[in-house]
Amino acid sequence: MNGDTSTSWRIGAVRIDRVLEHEQPLLAPDVLFPEFRQSTFIHHADQLGPALYDRVSGLLVLAFHSFVIRTPWHVIIVDTCTGNHKSRPHKQRYHMNRWPYLARLRAVGISPENVDFVVCTHLHADHVGWNTTLVDNQWQVTFPNASYLVADVEYEHWQDETKRSVYTDDPYFEDSVLPVMEAGQMQLVETEHVIDPCVRLLGSPGHTPGHICVRVESNGALGVMSGDIFHHPMQCVEPSWNSCFCVDRSQAFATRSGFLEQYADSGVMVLPAHFPTPGVGWITRSDQGFAFNFINQS
Repeated sequence: MNGDTSTSWRIGAVRIDRVLEHEQPLLAPDVLFPEFRQSTFIHHADQLGPALYDRVSGLLVLAFHSFVIRTPWHVIIVDTCTGNHKSRPHKQRYHMNRWPYLARLRAVGISPENVDFVVCTHLHADHVGWNTTLVDNQWQVTFPNASYLVADVEYEHWQDETKRSVYTDDPYFEDSVLPVMEAGQMQLVETEHVIDPCVRLLGSPGHTPGHICVRVESNGALGVMSGDIFHHPMQCVEPSWNSCFCVDRSQAFATRSGFLEQYADSGVMVLPAHFPTPGVGWITRSDQGFAFNFINQS
């Protein structure tokens, strides 16, 4: 299932394109959410259409995409998905793939040389894959003119091999993070960091220690790329359901709850890292707490 490979929106003078790597039924809800309760899931299941939950396989549909931000000053890519030719034996969904990601990037008018900044909301394998590409059997930086922005506390955490091994033994740090650092293109920044007058980074710890959101503001309009604060719209209805990948579960819940309270009924466009096509929408209050309304819904 690939859906639309790209979608475009405007936030004031800023253009945002969603560039899809892949989208498919992927994880069972009781696998993704350790706090999963079957009775609660059944209660909400009628609200989950086929784009969100595949009833045949029993798997939640997840997307892997980048957001390309074009401001009057810069071209910025947020998160670089899983990548091609990456050895991921412990995460087969990311293993040795051949996605037409760069072709899709060019289809929205961006070549790798055009990119000024790459922002990694955090350093999990599915957010750093296209940081590098395999050229002559060596990992080369994909975006040759870009500064790759990573929160300093995030890099400090994941450079510790013992901490990485809790997440995976796959060599994603070696093939998708270290080559960027060795090329001198990684810029370690504080979790609160201004890129240009339209784009700033905001700390949102919990999923990982240095997880960041990306705030886009122009001409009175506002959008927030929420990274992995949410993996699936079910977490808007059940914010206590952390993903199995969250490093600090209590902090992840607190960050998610605060995000929902801050942006519910605000009209702020929310752009999560893994929601299926169209991938963006708004948070609203509902009788059950909160809900996510995709942009093509009334």
